[in-house]
Amino acid sequence: MSRRILEEELRKRSVFRDPSVLFSDYIPPVLVHRDDEFRWLAQVFRPLLASLTSQRALIVGDIGVGKTVLAYKFGTELKELAREKKIQLDYLHLNCRKDKTVFAICAKLVQHYNPRWPYHGLGPEKLLDMVVTHLQVHDKYLLLTLDEIDYFVNLNGPDLLFFLSRAAEEKGLKNRISILGIAHDRRFLDKLDSPTRSTFMHNMLVLEGYGAQELMDIMEQRIELAFRPGAVDPETVELIADIAARWGNARLALELLWRAGLVADNYGSETVLPEHAREAKSEVYPEIRRDVLADLQLHEKLALLAVVRRLKSSGQAYVFTGEVKNTYRIVCEEYGEKPRGVTQFWSYLQRLRALGLVMLKPSGPGHRGQSTRIAIPDVPLSWLEKEVAKSLKRRAS
Repeated sequence: MSRRILEEELRKRSVFRDPSVLFSDYIPPVLVHRDDEFRWLAQVFRPLLASLTSQRALIVGDIGVGKTVLAYKFGTELKELAREKKIQLDYLHLNCRKDKTVFAICAKLVQHYNPRWPYHGLGPEKLLDMVVTHLQVHDKYLLLTLDEIDYFVNLNGPDLLFFLSRAAEEKGLKNRISILGIAHDRRFLDKLDSPTRSTFMHNMLVLEGYGAQELMDIMEQRIELAFRPGAVDPETVELIADIAARWGNARLALELLWRAGLVADNYGSETVLPEHAREAKSEVYPEIRRDVLADLQLHEKLALLAVVRRLKSSGQAYVFTGEVKNTYRIVCEEYGEKPRGVTQFWSYLQRLRALGLVMLKPSGPGHRGQSTRIAIPDVPLSWLEKEVAKSLKRRAS
């Protein structure tokens, strides 16, 4: 029975071609909208290739702004360029949440250069001494990325960075280890010694969140590789971009895109539609609560129901306020209420936006006047319609 189920699922047609392209550990061939930041890193680490001088820098930013992928892309390409220049530069990217002790980090460094070296029973300083000696003997250099270094320092203190900065000096050798730190919060710098803190503060790159258009560009790049041609509705991409732009989070955008594809496959749809994105958002990051709906005023509920019904009938991610106003009149008639005027109706939409129930967006070029588009980003329309209708029914009874 289980074998048959497995075979049936494998035979199903999918919207995906290679979903792994959407995962957070995928490194794209080209970084979208990070050229300036890549150039900044190139300028900071230029002395490493130009004069074999070690460098230290720090990338700071919120989740999903591309810190890890930027560091990894830079490190691997710098390594390739060094090889072309006959410089033996290694690149090692360690996550400090996984390797969360000084010993674990130093042991990873030892294993990187020789997995057969004994390291159990040795202290971190001895392990690091082995690495420094190896680099010197073999005329090698290392660019070490410490991802989530703020978590590590807050947990363990500043000893690791102190050891890395001083290991070669204490042996009277040239420092061959460059450090690229990645952090969510720069306040960990207060725990470092003055010279180390100063270096990071002077070489600190703060990554800002992505805007909606930038997120659309990032998703379009991945869609070409991850999905079958034409499998993703363009309005689905726009809706997901607008959702994720509230946090500037590309990781969220790609996760929602992947999960929307799973929803489409589950329904046997050949196209990833806006409703699939709404369902994916509600499953992963539920935000709308029933008590918020219950607290709405009568005509706010009627306006919200009009938005839902207009979106459902259109099958689109966005509808225009004028279209919703017409549907609002019909909904008011259905519930025996007199429709309010344009100004009051607009105030209802603003209230719904403030509560996070709808998203309002300028129509942009190609449309006459100053019309506004409306979207419901966070929940499936069928669920929201049912909840609003139930609330209206309770009020009537």
